[in-house]
Amino acid sequence: MSFKSSVKEYFSETGRLNKQRLKKMVLNAPFWFILIAVLLIVIGSVRIAVLTNARHEQYMAQVWGQGSDTDYRQVTVFARGARTNGEASPLMYIDSASSLRKSDIPLIRAALQNVVDTGAARGNTGLNSDGSPRGWEDCYSTCFKTSVCQVTDNESDIVTPLDGVNVVGVGGNFRALHPFRYLSGGFLPEIIEDRYQIVINDALAWRFFNSYDVVGEKIDIEGVEFTIVGVVEEGTTSIDRATGATDPRVYMYFDTVAALYKPAEDESFSDAETTTPAADDGEAKVVAIQCYEAILPELVKGVANTDIKNALPEYSMTDPKIYTMSNTGRFFVTRVWDWVFPIGENTTKFSAFEFPYWEIAAQITTDKIAVDVLLIAGGGVLLIAGGIMALLRSRKLRKVIEAVEEESKTEEDSL
Repeated sequence: MSFKSSVKEYFSETGRLNKQRLKKMVLNAPFWFILIAVLLIVIGSVRIAVLTNARHEQYMAQVWGQGSDTDYRQVTVFARGARTNGEASPLMYIDSASSLRKSDIPLIRAALQNVVDTGAARGNTGLNSDGSPRGWEDCYSTCFKTSVCQVTDNESDIVTPLDGVNVVGVGGNFRALHPFRYLSGGFLPEIIEDRYQIVINDALAWRFFNSYDVVGEKIDIEGVEFTIVGVVEEGTTSIDRATGATDPRVYMYFDTVAALYKPAEDESFSDAETTTPAADDGEAKVVAIQCYEAILPELVKGVANTDIKNALPEYSMTDPKIYTMSNTGRFFVTRVWDWVFPIGENTTKFSAFEFPYWEIAAQITTDKIAVDVLLIAGGGVLLIAGGIMALLRSRKLRKVIEAVEEESKTEEDSL
């Protein structure tokens, strides 16, 4: 056999084998479709479970309602404000249509308590004697950044301030809506016992003290010494890192923040709100509440979000300048879809708001869940396609087998 003939025979045989492989692969297509579909569905489902489990603060209504016949819903209000010195100063009150201040809290609580009392037992109604909610919980907060110094007993020690430390000023029952794991101590008492108490996170504790057992230690903020009463562990997921949750952080009383950032002409360190007039509307210029949160009993499904809107002093249904949302069920597929689409709508809608780190983390989580939902949906399509292909193939094979059996029977009859 000549060399040319050998080469020709080789390529001919190779082509025949490749056709057989291709035919075999095509015949096995249903298997690959189904396998890929199952992988996509499993990957998407696992990722959603991991993402949602990391956002404990979005499920506190379920925790609060455990063992109760009443359903509870977690709702949040995000208000606007103006910063006088960028992130180094807290949000300041603008006007009643777009901002909230501490003096609004009793009004909001009273309105919500009236709603809650409609389903409460007689004689167990009204706010508690200290003005806190009865039968439900709420909290409020504001966020900014500042410089923090470690306080030492040795005056000769050179103390370098740590700039850009996150501060969260809290009021109400903040820990009821924000579950923490405590590395030492606990959280700030709901009723103020000492306004100079603070809680720090693990990042700041390790940065200053190389330890988490630092209850009783002191740090300096804005020239005021504060005593540490607890150390909390922050989340460590990639989303937490992206939102700054793992950065050094201090939790202090909202009242303390309001007193620290009074205008220069009012040096008193008290709970009273300053009466320095704002630019145009004559409203008092005070530290604004960035985020108000509540866990409310919901006798009628879906009504809690409307209740919170009605409780806000100056909320406009036609032109809302304060954003309200229901945290409960925010990671359901329908809610995720409404959040993502139309694409870019939220960027415009929320351009005037500054969200705290936990809300930014929840928004990123929602975006990631949307991708995973698409993976699951794609897997579902492939699973259906693979099932149809497998069904058609099984029918074709059945017809071939029936034809062979019929042919065999004919041959036997002819014999």
